[in-house]
Order: sequence, then structure tokens, then C-alpha cells
Amino acid sequence: MCANSHTYRIFLRGRTHHSVSVYRPSRAWLRGRIAAGVAMLLLIGAGPASAAGSGSAARPDPNAAPSSRPAAGPEAEFAAAAGSRPVSGKNPTAAPSNKKDAAGFQRVISQKVQLKNTVTDADGDKSTLTFEVWTADAAGNPKTKVSIADNEYGVIVSPYVASGSLVTVDVPAGKLSMNTNYVFHTSAFDGSLYETSWSPWARFRVELPVDLTLPTPDYTAPDPSSLDVPPSPYQTKPLGSATTLSGESAKSDPAVEQCSPTDEDGRQVCFGKPIPKSKAPKKVAEAATATAATAGVPWCNTDFPSILATRFIECDVRSVPVIIRTDGVPDAIAYFTFLRMIELDGQNSFTEHLTIEPAQQIPLDFAEIDMSLAEHLCQDSCKPIEPGADAWTEKTWWTPGDMHSTSLTTPYTWDASVADKKYLFKPDVKIDAAILPSDGKIRPFMTGYQWSLGYSGDTADLDQIRCDTTTAGPGTGCVFVNSAPTYVFNSKAFPQAAAHGWLIQQSTPNHPGSQSARKPLYYMGDSAQNSRSRNRICPTGWAAQNGDASALVDAADTLNCDEFAFASSYNSGGMSSAEGGLNPALQPGSTTPTGAACIGTYAKKHGSAVHLFSLNGTDPTFKEVCGRSAISGMHNQESMGNHFATFMRDMRIMDKDAYWLDTRMSAGSTCLYGTPGNGEPVICKLTAQ
Repeated sequence: MCANSHTYRIFLRGRTHHSVSVYRPSRAWLRGRIAAGVAMLLLIGAGPASAAGSGSAARPDPNAAPSSRPAAGPEAEFAAAAGSRPVSGKNPTAAPSNKKDAAGFQRVISQKVQLKNTVTDADGDKSTLTFEVWTADAAGNPKTKVSIADNEYGVIVSPYVASGSLVTVDVPAGKLSMNTNYVFHTSAFDGSLYETSWSPWARFRVELPVDLTLPTPDYTAPDPSSLDVPPSPYQTKPLGSATTLSGESAKSDPAVEQCSPTDEDGRQVCFGKPIPKSKAPKKVAEAATATAATAGVPWCNTDFPSILATRFIECDVRSVPVIIRTDGVPDAIAYFTFLRMIELDGQNSFTEHLTIEPAQQIPLDFAEIDMSLAEHLCQDSCKPIEPGADAWTEKTWWTPGDMHSTSLTTPYTWDASVADKKYLFKPDVKIDAAILPSDGKIRPFMTGYQWSLGYSGDTADLDQIRCDTTTAGPGTGCVFVNSAPTYVFNSKAFPQAAAHGWLIQQSTPNHPGSQSARKPLYYMGDSAQNSRSRNRICPTGWAAQNGDASALVDAADTLNCDEFAFASSYNSGGMSSAEGGLNPALQPGSTTPTGAACIGTYAKKHGSAVHLFSLNGTDPTFKEVCGRSAISGMHNQESMGNHFATFMRDMRIMDKDAYWLDTRMSAGSTCLYGTPGNGEPVICKLTAQ
């Protein structure tokens, strides 16, 4: 140790200063004693530190010299002449962030905030960096100091690092608030000396990966009815059927031309393949007689070709050409519209409405086109009750200039006398046609049209009917089994549950229950499996440990774990592949599903509104297959409960049946990062529909 004597002046705040003589130690010895915690030989607050300081420790001046609040240790004035002061980098940053807003604030989209800056020391000494955070106004000016560590100064001091290093510190969870502007700066300390000023301020804003602002609940809002959902064009078969989704294994066009034999002159007539909507002739005039048979179903009409269905009504509208050919070359074409609507309107019966009308004026090449019913077909105990020829609403023949419409109603019955049975029926109809050219040939050409030979695209089984005598619904009844019904949330009354469903449906790759993404839910009716799936995703006590009481409705309400996709579905993250699950939620290296692999969120009141936030300490990747959320028990239970049970019975849902979920939530254009589902944070203001 060097024994040079030196005189120092000790400044005590508010007192007279004194002089004292001490030995001046070597720098190496000094650093060692500091590391050992022996600070009594160091003189606190000498020289520049006293001159720069202003404000108290509780309310410091943000721009006061770093040595005014020496969190990294006391400075030794006598060391100043022996070496250079360390220096912070000029470009501190907050992470993770790759975006800045218009005011220059880095957007830190994480619960795990990191602060970074470089540090150098001309002497090559190792140094620490002290990180100090303040709230900021919109212009980036510091306002209030934030305690980001549990120490006297509320700052984070890094370990000693080599000169030139990039220093990164983690801000403990809960120290920073979401949607808040902050600034931070750093100061360096090499064990003896502070840098005399702070680094430049770095602006950042903490935004959670999930922050959904929810609408105010309206508990008087009536429950929407799944019976009022518009028809769908999608054929969606139960899980395990030959074609689970039409879009996943689309069929080639099965439609065929239905022609008469070719005569000795090379002539024949044909019903051509149905013409798609994009190429079908436009209807030029209304039929003389309205289609009374479908008047109560406005979406089933002859305006253009379409095929739509609900759980109880199927409507197939076709534009079908009637063609006269010679040696394969068309001589004339007349376009007709065929409409077949089937209503499942009884416990052991259903009804077909068949309508025929010209789509355009019949060319003069035809003298007359005459159509009539040939027969109806069905399977097993399904029996059509054939109407007589006089049951058509209008005549069944047309001449040029004639644009009338005619309809025929045919009831079907089936045997519902045996309990606990289910049946599949596919009704069919044949039409006979006599087509008379106008070129002097008196003998008409005879051909026919069979409905089942004219299906277009991948909707051939949309008209398949499942009838049953089970307890799936009230009494006996029938449904269009390949038309998936839609369960509708009451988002106005229970926005917490609806928002959670919306988040998982919009932002995860499997989009469970989304009709637009063609990702149906499949009902799973095994109650024991239901319990297993739920307990894996939502173990007892999870909601209480992770929720916030501010989301509760009243004193009687309790926190619930809301899982989605539902435990009563094959889409549940809690159902393993071995159990038949489609989307098991697995952590790396594990084969047991767990809610820890789901997106975790919780509801909390923030300001005047309840928000759905990312769970503390978690950052979703948005590649998860499920979600769990700690929300109001009343919102969770009332969004499902008896309403879902009613839906099940009304729609005669059975195990593996497909259905859609309409959350009735919309983000409009409020999301900060574009369309949810692109793997980026979901920060939106939702509206209940």
C-alpha cells in the first residue's frame, strides 16, 4: 500500500466542513477493498459529487450528475487524477422492439423488458452501468422516477463488464406499467469514478403482447339465437367422415350431361352440366308466377345459381342449359333455372319444393319444351308421397316468349318407430322432358334430368339428411348433417368470454370454430374425457392465482378459468392425440397436454374499461393451439351453460358433429399491428355485435 499523506475536505449537508488527513491507497488496493465491502476509507460526497447534486434521494433531479445518487458505490476523489472516467454509449435501447411510434418511442411488446447500452473505459477498466427509468410525457421529457429495483435508489446496476461491452439488464416483472411512456438513461462507474453526465435519454413504451379493450357489458342484451344464423355454402362433414371438409379434399366436378340417344341425322338433345354463377346467363325478367313454395325463405330464390343450407333447410339452385345438337355442334340452347328446396319440417317427415322456370327467353329454334315429374327416390324407410300431375302450380311446358314459373311440393316420410336409431337419407328426383325443335321435325326428342347427376363442385352431400330417434334433440327429427350450425356468443352481455374466444380464433394458426377460415369445432360427447381435458388446461386454483378481482361483476362472482377451444370438443388443447384430440397443447419434450402451452390471459379493469391482458411474465408466440384466461365466472358460465345445452338440442348435435363459433366480437380498424393472426401483438379495441 502506498503511504502518501493527503488532506481531504468532508462535506456534510447542512453542516460546516472539516479537514482530515488520510493515507492515499493505490488504485489496485482500493478496488480490492471496495469489492470486500470495506468502504470506511472512502470519502463520500467529495468534489464534483457535492457540486452537481440537487434534489433529494426520493425526488432527484433527472439531469443531476450520476454521482449525486451513487447507487453503484461511492466515488473516490483522489482517484480522479490517476485514471479516466468510464463512459456510457450514446445509443441506449429498450428491447424487444423493432418499431418506433411517431414520437420516437420504441414499442416494447413484451412482459420481459430489457434495457441496453454499451460502456467503455479508456483505461481498460471493467465498469458497471446504472440504469435509471422515468415516466415521460408525449414529447419524451422525464416526469416521475420509477423504482425498477428494490434498493435505495430504485435503479438496476449491472455487474462489472469489460470495456466496450454491450450491457443488458432485465427489468423485473410488474415494475413497469402497460401502455405507458418511459425514458431511461445510464451512467458508468469503474469502481472508483463515475462518468460526469448521463447517457442520452432513450424513449420506450411498454405494450403487452395481448391488450384487448372490452366494451362495457350490457346485461339486458337478449341472447342471440342460432336459428337466426344465415345459411352457409360450406359442406362440413362430421369428424371422421370420408371428406371432413370439402376444401381439404375437393372432388372433381361430378356433374354429367344428360342426353337423348343420337338419331340417324346425328341430332340429339341434352340437359347440360349446371353453369356456375360466374358464367350463368343473367335473369332478364321475372317469372310470371312467383315461387310461392319458397316465399318464406327469402335466401332461396331463382335470381342466380347457388347452393346454401342451414341445419333444417337446403336450397340448390341450378342454371341448366337445354341443348339441341347436330353431330355434336349446338344448334340452339335454352336456359332454365331449376330450384330444389328441402325443408325438414316434421318429426318423421320432410318436404321437397321443386321449381322450374326459364332463365331467359326461349329461342325460336324451339317449338316447345315440355317437362314432367318422372319419380322421386330415397333410401330404406324413407318414402316419397308422389303428387299427381295436377299438383304443379302452373303448366309444365314452355314455348318461345313464355316465362312462367311452376312448382311442385312432395312430402317424404320415414319410419321413426324404433327408439335410439339414426338414419342417413339422400332424396333424389327425376324429370322427364320432351323437346320439340321448330324446324319441321314433328317427333319430339325425349330425355331426362336426374338431380343427383348434376351436382357441381364439392357440395354433393350438402343435402344428406340424418334422422334419428335418439335423445339428441326434442323427440325425433332430422338435420342436414353436413351443414354445420353456428353457436353464437352474447358478446354484449358477456364480453370477457367472447373476447377470449375472439383472440384464440383470430390469432392462433388453428382458428378454432372460424367459418371464414374453414376450421370447425367438433363436438366431443365423452364426459370423462371432457373432465380430463379441462383439468389439464385449467387445474384447480389456476384462475385464483392468475386472475384479478377487478374483473368480477359483484361480490358473488368468482374467478374462472375459461379454456378455448372448449373441453367438450375434439379441438381441445387438453385432449391428447392418443385420445383422438386434434390439437394437443404440448410443451417441448412432453406428451401430456398442459395449459402451460396455451396462450395465457387474464381480465383486469384498467382505467374505465376491462381489458384482456397477456398473463404476467408470459409472451405468447401466437403459434399456440389453445388459450386459457382468468375471467369473471359469471361471464364464463353465462356465455355457455344452458345456452349451449339449448343449442345442442335445437341442432341435434351428436358426437363428432361439426359446428362454428360466432364470437360476435369485432376489432374493426382499431388494432395497432394490422390483422390479428399474423404472429404480431394483438392490441385492439373490441366492439360487441
